[in-house]
Amino acid sequence: MRRKHSSLLFLIVASLVLATVVFVHGRGSAVPKFHIAKLEKKRHHARSDTISVCLFYHAADYFVYQGSVIGFQHDVLKQMEKDFHRPVEITIESDPEKMFLTALSNQYDIVCFDFDKANYDPFYITVSEPVAYTYPVLIMRKKDPAYDSLPHIVNTSAKYYNTLDFSTLDDPTTWKIQHNPDLAIEDLMDMLVDKQIDYAVCNYNEAITLMPFYTQLTIGPRVGDNFPRTWILNQHNKMLNDSINRWLSDFKETNKYQSLCEKYLSPHSYVISRSFGKSKHSTSYYDGVLKKAAARYGFDWRLISAIIYQESRFIPDLVGFGGSYGVMQMMPVTCERYGITDSSTVEEQILAGAKYISFLCNIFRDKVDTADLYYFVAGAYNSGPGHILDAMALCEKYGDDQTKWTKTSEYLIKKSHKEYYRDEVVKCGYYPGKHTVNYVDEVMTRYNGFTLSKE
Repeated sequence: MRRKHSSLLFLIVASLVLATVVFVHGRGSAVPKFHIAKLEKKRHHARSDTISVCLFYHAADYFVYQGSVIGFQHDVLKQMEKDFHRPVEITIESDPEKMFLTALSNQYDIVCFDFDKANYDPFYITVSEPVAYTYPVLIMRKKDPAYDSLPHIVNTSAKYYNTLDFSTLDDPTTWKIQHNPDLAIEDLMDMLVDKQIDYAVCNYNEAITLMPFYTQLTIGPRVGDNFPRTWILNQHNKMLNDSINRWLSDFKETNKYQSLCEKYLSPHSYVISRSFGKSKHSTSYYDGVLKKAAARYGFDWRLISAIIYQESRFIPDLVGFGGSYGVMQMMPVTCERYGITDSSTVEEQILAGAKYISFLCNIFRDKVDTADLYYFVAGAYNSGPGHILDAMALCEKYGDDQTKWTKTSEYLIKKSHKEYYRDEVVKCGYYPGKHTVNYVDEVMTRYNGFTLSKE
């Protein structure tokens, strides 16, 4: 009898285990699509939570509009960041030769760069699902009689590999290609305006982005088939890559994706037509003053422009929290130090702000990595230099590299915790550093955008 009960108990337990296995296995298809990325994160603890991206500077993909960095690929990546619940860190590269080498290096999780990938064996590169499609078009001057001189020389820019087809044009055999490996499409358009060349070619999405800034030019006939715009994915991230491709396939079916296409890839895009005002090289009405002030104190004028936009959106009489004033939003004690009052002109405010930024540059110039100097300066402008110096001291104490903003910023955030702000190396006490770290991210994202699009 005891043996019969034991057998029955074993049968019940075994049945429960089997049912559980079947249930769990059956739920596999119901697992949310982005859990693949989360699973990869758990399995590879050495990997950062961040998805690293290198984005080629492209007129439609990354630019500054009313002080904010936007663009088609930029916004697609930011939407992916939201859906994956993982930060996406975007590095911008404007040199096509460097970008091409980066695309083959597996240095980033995603590389956003258009070139003819069909000639590369899948063993060497992993290509994503298409992000969008485009096609090549001729660019020419308005009111110029087409096809007058022979031969017709069509100039292509650096790293332009897409196949061109002149068969639909008049006298197709008279059309020849001149490749310019050191020139960007904007360089070719400038040469078109100056009548140094007669034709250039670029992709349609670039063309509609650039036309508002080249009113003497027009988009000519299509000269090639549709081709996909794809990302290069890191070959070591198979599970993440699967997740990215599934997300791209699903995202392209959404209303959000369609709205991005209308926003950036339509010839009637209000964002593109208004993105830089009267000049694609200007940031504000005060650019002349900004350049003069920055030159006087020896730093890049686009840094002060990025800070002003973050602080005041260039509103000259703005009064902020704690009594901060004007376009530079300096606190009363700083205003007094630099001779600023509520009757000071915008030019006086900017000159005082530039002098203060120069003062901050001098504090950190010999203490931090040259490439990170402006990150430290932006942080100090927001928090005051004392809190940044505290964070550097903590960074050094705990064995991290205090010359790098990525490391110092971690300790700036930790200054809101008692064990850190009461540390003996800390001189300025408690500070909620996360706000400043976010501030620096926004300022430097805007600054980096300005360096690529503003002279």
